[in-house]
Amino acid sequence: MAEHETSYDAIVRTEIAIEILNQARAIVTARVYELEDTDPAAAVALRQRRRGLIDVQQSLSADDRDAVEDVIAVWGPRVQEEIRFWAEF
Repeated sequence: MAEHETSYDAIVRTEIAIEILNQARAIVTARVYELEDTDPAAAVALRQRRRGLIDVQQSLSADDRDAVEDVIAVWGPRVQEEIRFWAEF
């Protein structure tokens, strides 16, 4: 059986996508902390949506280049600008 080799580029791109999702989670987490005392229901809702980000992050694999590139294309620009992030989140 031939061993499947994952390219270095694919691994690096996957790490980039994971870091982008870490940044997205950090933005959401900061908002959760802001809302905990004043709007607990909104904080709970954001925690659930943050869980979705974690699920996407955990599903990423260097073998699934399309999913990795989608995360980079969609979430990369969002995490660069918080106003855009919240508008599109």
